[in-house]
Amino acid sequence: MRGSAASDGSVWSRLPHELGDAVRPRIPEIARACVDAIAAEIPEYSRSFGQGPERAVAIEQTRRGIEQDVDRVGTPAMWQADRLAGFRGHGRRAFHSGLSREAVQAAVRVSSRVTWRWIADIAREAGLSGDVLYGAAEGMFADVETSMAAVAEGYSAAEAAVSGTGERHRRLLRALLGGRTPAEVDGLVAASGLPAPERVAAVAFRALPGAPEFPPGLLPEHVPADPAGDPPAALTPAPDVDLAGLAGLPPGWTAAVGPLVPPSDAPESFRIARRAVDLAARGLLDAPGPVIWCRDHVTTLLLLADEFLLVQLASTTLEPLSGLSGRRREQLAETLLALVRTRGSAPELGRLLDLHPQTIRARLKKLAELFGDRLDDPSERLRLELALLAERALPDHG
Repeated sequence: MRGSAASDGSVWSRLPHELGDAVRPRIPEIARACVDAIAAEIPEYSRSFGQGPERAVAIEQTRRGIEQDVDRVGTPAMWQADRLAGFRGHGRRAFHSGLSREAVQAAVRVSSRVTWRWIADIAREAGLSGDVLYGAAEGMFADVETSMAAVAEGYSAAEAAVSGTGERHRRLLRALLGGRTPAEVDGLVAASGLPAPERVAAVAFRALPGAPEFPPGLLPEHVPADPAGDPPAALTPAPDVDLAGLAGLPPGWTAAVGPLVPPSDAPESFRIARRAVDLAARGLLDAPGPVIWCRDHVTTLLLLADEFLLVQLASTTLEPLSGLSGRRREQLAETLLALVRTRGSAPELGRLLDLHPQTIRARLKKLAELFGDRLDDPSERLRLELALLAERALPDHG
């Protein structure tokens, strides 16, 4: 963030080239001093400007800004409109980065103050006259207010655009998830400014008590989203691209991405996503990170679509195993699942389970005693497989 420029460029153009020549080699030092002062004095910048890649980017942007201003010393006035456009851009970027309006305006003041101190010291070291110092001060301090006004203008424009667009997007989101008629949805799509999607995926969110607020910037602006809504949700036609930022969800947050469906089926996509979030909260569905992709868990979601029926299926179908001890039952259930899935021989099952074929033969003999002809019936084998998978999915009911 920078704040050094004359209000119309004419003051800088009247200053001698010697000032620019003296300041130019010190610009990298000035840029670092500006960023350090902003990080030290403005809490919202302290983390990002204190260290890491964001600090390096801030220093480089500040260096370029100061260099452009110094290049105007002793040259014809630059267009004021170009300069103010740069500060409006600062304001827009600050808003989208989650910074407050007060913080970004304070950064302009701090940067201007630090830059002026350096220029004044350099001018004195170079033996330049008091008139030069006065002219530089006049240009810089007259410009602070216009710079801050331009930053505020850019910030307000971004805020208004997102507010208006966000409200239209939220209405579209609620319409699609609420099962509105196609005509109603078409009208809201047109009002949102978004292209009519052929397919969409719904996203369900869950935040544990005490979790931080949903961070700004994780989702693109064009994605209809309301992570703080009731229920919290988002909708996208391109989940792999639009939702990449959700990998940065803070601790305590989980998101589940439903299947891609026609817009009319968006409520179903959202229902499945919410189910996935609920199952994950109960420890019944695993994911490597904070984002659950339902497409990777179709079997589990299908199995657990009706837990009551699933428990009934498991208890009745696997009743022959009920009289066995825990460890023995677990061993036979493992072998039974491998058998109904593969119909393999004892040596094949042994390789699959990493057991000696003789051990497998003993288990197969016991299973034949318990289940009889059911092991040869295709429909019964399917029933047994579903029951065994249900038992794994719902271990508390095993």
